[in-house]
Amino acid sequence: MSAQNERVQASCKIIWGEADYDFDLETDDWVTYAYVVRKDFGSRFGPPLTMTGICNSETHAWEELERMLSVWAKQVQSGKPMTKSQSIEIFGGPNGRNSYILGKFIDEAERRGINH
Repeated sequence: MSAQNERVQASCKIIWGEADYDFDLETDDWVTYAYVVRKDFGSRFGPPLTMTGICNSETHAWEELERMLSVWAKQVQSGKPMTKSQSIEIFGGPNGRNSYILGKFIDEAERRGINH
């Protein structure tokens, strides 16, 4: 297992608990890529736990996965509730591409009394 894979596995264990995790590269057109994270139960995989936003290469998708899980794991380790700013940093997509629309969605959810 590569050092990068070990770091991603470690972040997953902090976020979702002790287990093995599978990282599945998804692409429909060999132009855009995203990684999906699932628990690996040996003979089957669990449902998706999270996925990256759309990236322009396999490498970019892996780097985005490592980035978002690292930030998320640090937030979990803090023991504090996730803030809007942290949610946007984690889930705002590659290079923050979806930050604006995610922020608007969170604002609307809060306006309606829905927790994010």
